[in-house]
Amino acid sequence: MKRKLTTVFILLILWQMASWMIQKEVILPFPVDVLMRMGSYLFDKPFYIAIFYTLIRILISFVVAMGIGITLGIFSGLYSSFRHYLQPIMTLFQTIPQIGYMLILLVWVDSDLSLLLIIFFMLMPIFYFNTMHGMMHIDNDLQDIITLYHHPLYYNLRYAYLPLIKGYILSAVETCLPLSFKVGVMAEVFVSAQHGIGKQLYLARVQIDMIGIFAWILWMVIIVWMLTKFSTFIIGWIQNKNKK
Repeated sequence: MKRKLTTVFILLILWQMASWMIQKEVILPFPVDVLMRMGSYLFDKPFYIAIFYTLIRILISFVVAMGIGITLGIFSGLYSSFRHYLQPIMTLFQTIPQIGYMLILLVWVDSDLSLLLIIFFMLMPIFYFNTMHGMMHIDNDLQDIITLYHHPLYYNLRYAYLPLIKGYILSAVETCLPLSFKVGVMAEVFVSAQHGIGKQLYLARVQIDMIGIFAWILWMVIIVWMLTKFSTFIIGWIQNKNKK
């Protein structure tokens, strides 16, 4: 913890020195001004509205991407014929850059739906491949035992497969949660969403408000850090609960 605080302190000093040397707020504002703006946002209603809309979009896309990705990943792991058809499609989804989804989806659907779909297509392949790899790494002897008892698929999923691939799914959650926030905000900036953190960044850029841009970027760093800590806590709690 001390090392992290020391690093932050050194970065603030370097930032302050660079601001003194440049002496142009439109290029690099002073850290004190940025911190004061960050504090002022706490008393502004639009600040909380922007965060709310961004987090709601992320939550919806995250849950849908996780559900579909895990489901398809399980079936790809169970049935090789299903995997041979679906895996190339998922590979294609994973290789398309974010800007590609933005350009295509903005033509096909309205901006609000495109925001959800952009996040969805960026996250879903991660859940799919993690789950599929988990299913394919199940020991053959365990697979034979599961098959031997002829339980329904739902029973095997709940009591056998999901517990065995839990680590792979949790790893995907840990990766996708902070990623979803960064992707979501970038998409909001690009499509000029009506509400959200991306909208605030877009307005600050149009007004050449560098203090506002830096303030929102730092708040984004804090929110991503909080999401990462939250996901780590949840994963640790699930693992400890299962050990008991």
